[in-house]
Amino acid sequence: MLRRRAYSLVLALGVLLPSLSLAQTVRTLSKPDAEFPEPFTNVGGVRELKDGRLVVIDARDKVVQLVDFKAGTGTKVGREGSGPGEYALPMRLVPLPGDSSGVYDMLNSRLLVVLPSGKPGNFIVTESAGSPGGPGGGTMRIGGSAPRFADAQGRLYWTGQPFSGGPRDDGPPKSADSVPVIRYNRATKQLDSLGFVRLAKSNVQTSGSQGNMQVRIGVANPFSPRDEWTVTPDGRVAILRSPEYRVDWYGPNGKSSAAPIPYEKIRVNEKHKARWRESRKAQVSLMVSMDNGQRSVRSGPPPADAPDPGNWPDVLPPFLENAVLPAPNGMIWVARTRDANDDTPNYDVIDATGKVAMRVELPVKTRLVGVGNGVIYTVRTDDDDLQYLQRYRIQ
Repeated sequence: MLRRRAYSLVLALGVLLPSLSLAQTVRTLSKPDAEFPEPFTNVGGVRELKDGRLVVIDARDKVVQLVDFKAGTGTKVGREGSGPGEYALPMRLVPLPGDSSGVYDMLNSRLLVVLPSGKPGNFIVTESAGSPGGPGGGTMRIGGSAPRFADAQGRLYWTGQPFSGGPRDDGPPKSADSVPVIRYNRATKQLDSLGFVRLAKSNVQTSGSQGNMQVRIGVANPFSPRDEWTVTPDGRVAILRSPEYRVDWYGPNGKSSAAPIPYEKIRVNEKHKARWRESRKAQVSLMVSMDNGQRSVRSGPPPADAPDPGNWPDVLPPFLENAVLPAPNGMIWVARTRDANDDTPNYDVIDATGKVAMRVELPVKTRLVGVGNGVIYTVRTDDDDLQYLQRYRIQ
């Protein structure tokens, strides 16, 4: 058994060794290395540049910033809109080669490239409808076929559409049970699929008549088991299976499945439900309208009278939606579910063999938003629900 100090050094060098006992590898973080002084409303993601600056998106305020911890400054990137250098709803950050970043603009269905200087560049729009063999000329679409990750070669990764149309293209959508992970080579404009991600059943409500239909895409029950996935810089795709809690890796040598990771089965109670209802207030809701075959999308806070999803399971899965983040060293960080009386966020750090190499505990009222080289980035929420970006060193 390696001693903890020696193991920390090996982890820093990015060498992947067999997992150690969780009891000996829990890392508790209590004091950040730095905290950015200006608050955010809803940090949706960060991307670390080589010099330590960050590209940060805030979906609620619809803003992209270049943050410099050392100087204590934040510089706005581009502006809201639909023209050159503009974005309408920045929802996701996609790391691109050469310290560039892609800001996924859901309402404009495209990626705005942010250059290393912090200046907005060109747009990236995919040239396929989103699945191998699909017709060309399509664009990124709401709810699927939108880039979520990229590897060091600049290849983009997303999942297929979770909804399909009815008998006619303008008919009500139907929810899929699973979707493929799709890889798009921007140089060759070729698509291929790597594996399937199982979905939780979504709640789709429609109203109106054919050709003039209102579609509300609600959420599935937040505690229903669902797969999550991510992509490491070298292009390996990790699909985390739930409720089994194991990793299926898809790489150059094909698929490999790791052994299941044991976890405690935690019963769902009313406190879990109440916390989810409170967190829903900070979410962004979409309304999709179809008028004579033309689809438009509006965003805003969830309706105050939005009903519960229902169908609450008896026990929590090992992780929930959007629980996985990749690290530059090829490991993946997984936010774990916990007892309703446990306020300490904890994360499993999983290596290339699919084993837990380390567990990290964060202070209360914080969440992980990004992993850099030897550091992680978290958000601390104060009593006024303002969010402060923090940096912790993990070496």
